[in-house]
Amino acid sequence: MSMPHNEELFLAIGRLEGKIDSILAQQTRQNDELKSHDERIRSLEQSKSHILGYSAAAGGILGLVANYVIRAFA
Repeated sequence: MSMPHNEELFLAIGRLEGKIDSILAQQTRQNDELKSHDERIRSLEQSKSHILGYSAAAGGILGLVANYVIRAFA
């Protein structure tokens, strides 16, 4: 009677190993996807900061030009 019981245990252990392997593979895929998302977000943030910097510089220059134009005609 102990023999079929052992076979059931071995079968259950095999199923657990399969499920654990599946979970580990899924976690690896998710980690890779998170790395990809992180790279994409970093790229977007950097491009946004560059655009904001250029906009601020352009606004400052236009402000100076407007100031000189106003003084020239005033």
